[in-house]
Amino acid sequence: MFELTERQYKNLLAELSALQKRVGMLEAQFDLQGARVVQPAIYRPEKTPETAVAHMVDLNDFTSKFDDTMWKMIEVIGKEGFARYPDIERVFRQEGSFVETRLRRAAKGLTEMNILTRTELNLPLTPITILYSLSSIGDRVFRKQFKVAPVPSEMVKVIKEHDNLEHGYGILELGQLLADSGTFKGVHVFNRSRPVRFNNGTQYIPDVMCIEHESNGRTYFEYERGNHTQKDFNEKCDKMCIATRYLNFVAPNRKALVNRLYPLAKGWVKKKGCNESSNIIIRLTTSKELQKCQLSDHAWLVVFDLGQSVTPVVCEVAIGEP
Repeated sequence: MFELTERQYKNLLAELSALQKRVGMLEAQFDLQGARVVQPAIYRPEKTPETAVAHMVDLNDFTSKFDDTMWKMIEVIGKEGFARYPDIERVFRQEGSFVETRLRRAAKGLTEMNILTRTELNLPLTPITILYSLSSIGDRVFRKQFKVAPVPSEMVKVIKEHDNLEHGYGILELGQLLADSGTFKGVHVFNRSRPVRFNNGTQYIPDVMCIEHESNGRTYFEYERGNHTQKDFNEKCDKMCIATRYLNFVAPNRKALVNRLYPLAKGWVKKKGCNESSNIIIRLTTSKELQKCQLSDHAWLVVFDLGQSVTPVVCEVAIGEP
């Protein structure tokens, strides 16, 4: 087996990519929907030049450079499916083998060797969120060392459930905030398998579903970045009205709330209209505001009460008419 220098590796990737285009194959997709990817992604390895290269390199050229921390990190990612760096770090802490400088050095080294894919997200409560997953070469290394296939990465589950990483991990972060508050006895962020079904045959899939302590009632939260059309937003609100009287929307930041979420909410309220018999309340806030106010009523920056008015009964942000 021959060795590839870094330049040879990159040239081979370019040649394979060009060959794919000539024979009409699909181009490699290295972007993870809404996230900045530092290394190639691994979700469709059979379609990427990286996969072909992964089967042409001698794995010993990589593994001979691994230390115990590197092997443990690969094991944690491959066996547990963890992607977020804090989750990986927690395993090391629990096993008493955590040394921060060693783990960070291992992550950096494995990424530079293209064993791991590193993805960076900007989330409301964690501005720099780092995710790791096995690359195609990393997948081969794991299989050879542990004699089993790696479990699917949490990143794959998040994309399948929530369409993209930025939105999905924003929902997971919101769910963790709600769980840590102790307000609810259960918090669910993967709800496609447990939709709220209605008698008319439709269903509502909440971003976050919370189970209340004594009554077992449900409280729903939507993590809303404001990317919906007005029509889609109206349909979501109409479904929520059947399931609950409180329509809770959480934006990633105040700018998204003011410029995108508020106009959508205002548009739906105008369409719905004010009715004295209505008990529907729609509430808007941000993740940081929820965290700061510990989920109290003061956390809601904008509140519409459809039983009173089509204008907000609470408005703690400067908003012009859309």
